[in-house]
Amino acid sequence: MSKLIDAGRELLGTCREAKENFDFDQLVRKYDRHTAEMLVSDQLREGGLTLDQFRTYKKVKSFVQNGGLDVSKAQKEAREATRAALAEDGFQTKAI
Repeated sequence: MSKLIDAGRELLGTCREAKENFDFDQLVRKYDRHTAEMLVSDQLREGGLTLDQFRTYKKVKSFVQNGGLDVSKAQKEAREATRAALAEDGFQTKAI
């Protein structure tokens, strides 16, 4: 049951994040980026974040959402490199 509750909390957090990002992007469209950032800057500061950190977050979020990060691919490449290295040393691997 606790896993279900944790999943629900994570889903709620993801939904909240999506809504806040959508609302921020709407502010940018309505005004401009500078004005939108100024409107949220006090809340960021209260949360211990700078505008530069927020900008970095937005950049990373966009990168990930647009397919720029493929963790499964990196994991597969690591497994293949491990198998190759072990094979070079004479070890046989079934699954890593």
